[in-house]
Amino acid sequence: MNRGESNKLWINPLLTQLKLVRKTESVADQQSSWDQIEAAHLQDRIARLASEINETAGYHLLESLYFLPPQKNVLRVRFERTPTKHHMEIYIRGGDVFVKFSTSRRGSWNRYIPADLLRRGSALVWQDTIRPTEVSDDHIQGWLIYLLSGLSKEFRPDVFLASNSGSELSTLLRRASA
Repeated sequence: MNRGESNKLWINPLLTQLKLVRKTESVADQQSSWDQIEAAHLQDRIARLASEINETAGYHLLESLYFLPPQKNVLRVRFERTPTKHHMEIYIRGGDVFVKFSTSRRGSWNRYIPADLLRRGSALVWQDTIRPTEVSDDHIQGWLIYLLSGLSKEFRPDVFLASNSGSELSTLLRRASA
């Protein structure tokens, strides 16, 4: 008997008794979503645009964290404007891929306790279902603009991208950086 099998003999009954067993999502649905994300090079494209923003700003304006399959979280990009942190996350739930924007306030405890442990102060601002194969660079730019705006309603991706074409978006980015 190998180590994995021996662990399952004692841990499975314990987890069941303590009611710590969760219903697992379909692995096939999650893998299919990851396959779409990787085929669309979504993480790479977001990393490239975030890197361009950081290079233009001259410092690490955006912090990025990438996850590997089979995680439910795909990536997280964070922008901090003291005392508020703004987050963009892409994650998989029930076979669907979502982009989510949230904000959290920085408290006096953050000096001593990492912010991830204090997520109670986090508030969902906007969320949408996405199809990774249909996400264009304009969509990603819109997401990052929304994040950098401090999640301002006028830059919300569904409203902003509908009113601005790709060329207008590039012009607006050039104006904003000037």
